[in-house]
Amino acid sequence: MREGGPHGLMRLISAFLLALVVCAGSLAETPGTAPVSCRVTSVRTESDAVLDRQGVAAGHTVPDTLTLGVTGDIMLGSWLIEVLKEKGSAWPFEDVLPVLRSTDLLVGNLESPFLSDTTGITPAEKTYTFAVPPGIIETITAGGFDLVGLANNHILDYGPAGLFETWDTLDSAGIAHVGTGLTKAEAHTHTILDRKGRQVAFLAYSHTFPEEFWATSDRPGTAHASDEGLAREVRRAEAAADLVVVMFHWGGELLEEPREYQQILARIAIDNGADLVIGHHPHTIQPLEWYRDRLIAYSLGNFIFGSYTSTAKGAILLVRFSEDRPTGADLYPLDVNNFRRGFRPGLMEPARWPLLNSAVISSLADSAAAGHRGVKIDNAGFFRLVPPGL
Repeated sequence: MREGGPHGLMRLISAFLLALVVCAGSLAETPGTAPVSCRVTSVRTESDAVLDRQGVAAGHTVPDTLTLGVTGDIMLGSWLIEVLKEKGSAWPFEDVLPVLRSTDLLVGNLESPFLSDTTGITPAEKTYTFAVPPGIIETITAGGFDLVGLANNHILDYGPAGLFETWDTLDSAGIAHVGTGLTKAEAHTHTILDRKGRQVAFLAYSHTFPEEFWATSDRPGTAHASDEGLAREVRRAEAAADLVVVMFHWGGELLEEPREYQQILARIAIDNGADLVIGHHPHTIQPLEWYRDRLIAYSLGNFIFGSYTSTAKGAILLVRFSEDRPTGADLYPLDVNNFRRGFRPGLMEPARWPLLNSAVISSLADSAAAGHRGVKIDNAGFFRLVPPGL
């Protein structure tokens, strides 16, 4: 367990700004709680080398550094199915592939279960249900993903049949997964990947409805965290690995601030050994926070999502680890408006960032322009962030 106690204030990267946010209380209900109120103040971060010096453009990293890439939600169904048939499996990555290839490990949240035949299967009683042909796994492999989280509110849209075929499809493609299981115990078990001499453990939890998707002792499903269970499971993962990454599907859709329970769960994870906490589900970007020199990204929004919407926002996050801690991160704002992009997330020049209408991105940009040491806009057009202690 690393040294250091909980802070009374939370460092948030709030819309182009690394900031401190006040929060209090105990673990709240899952969805439905009100957003936490906050006040902000600037925090330090790194600002130097350009993309080429970092090695991204050249496709390599510093030997002692492990770079983990994280995306937001991936939903390959609906309108996207026909687009992939016409354009090819790699179509969505045309603009972002150089960034994805600069990572040592790439992970995301997969929301569309693979199912070859839905005949006779009654979908869940909800507004939107998804199932995609197993052949679409080629899109996940084309992007270079090493692991996907499955703990979310769509992975059991077609019941255990869809979940089981998703496992088989991912396993056949050599893509690891985490966050679901035949039982609660299995769903809450970490997955470990080896890279550059390090073992990286992953855990994934869903804090979205329907509750019937959450695994029990005799029902397959997703992991759902409690405070004590989360603490215990993170400690177990830390004992087995060099780095621990915890993924949460949580928060309110289109909310740009985390709910109180998100902040509490994230801090519990880090207090018990997590090195990085990643969130998704809100379809928009929520603040990032340095807490005890570890990073929390409350929501990275959408990545590849098979629907047409003008309100979705997204980003790619690259986190660099040296030894047993993160030493910096790069945030790439994305254009994920499919009316403009046609299901190809696009990197954006800073001059176009206002199109996103994102409070997080706007605040970070304002902070960088004001010369805050905690955040800088790199010459290549992304945010450079580093723990305040460095």
